Amino acid sequence: MTEKEAIELFEKDHFLQEQKDIEKDINDITSILSRYPIDIEQVKAKIKKINDDHSENIFLNRIVFPPQRTSSPGGYIPDQDYINDLIWKRLYLQAKKSGKLFEEFCQEMRKLFSSEAIGGA
Repeated sequence: MTEKEAIELFEKDHFLQEQKDIEKDINDITSILSRYPIDIEQVKAKIKKINDDHSENIFLNRIVFPPQRTSSPGGYIPDQDYINDLIWKRLYLQAKKSGKLFEEFCQEMRKLFSSEAIGGA
């Protein structure tokens, strides 16, 4: 195995693991939101995990949904706001997963066409 092949194998493994992790988070969120009553502590814990693993979602959320109100007295955040944030995170992860799949597809197509252009398979 060449170094280039080893790197490609590592990158594919990394891609597949990332896809698996994102899918697990999406399924976890769906499970949390499908329970009645919704356990807000689980919601908060999952929000923290997603924010730690995918911090870019916070900035995108603020761009898409700019803050509309001033802070609540005493820092109180209604439970529904936590639930809405978790719903956003699920949508974000679904979009991220799809985007990464499309990016991987495009890379594979570029490889295929560039190898054909230089007389490959």
